[in-house]
Amino acid sequence: MSVHLADQGGQALIVALSHQSAHTVANTGLLPELARLGAVSCGTDTAEDGRRVWAVFAL
Repeated sequence: MSVHLADQGGQALIVALSHQSAHTVANTGLLPELARLGAVSCGTDTAEDGRRVWAVFAL
């Protein structure tokens, strides 16, 4: 797993990459939890090289 951080315009982008098989089952409770924590936006997607979860937070 790797985590990447970036900031722009008063917001922080956090991206977590699983680097595991794209067939890994997604945690359906994760996105609502990120929203509860104050994420301005968040999402997830999968590709051949793994799963990506991202969230944007106001700084």
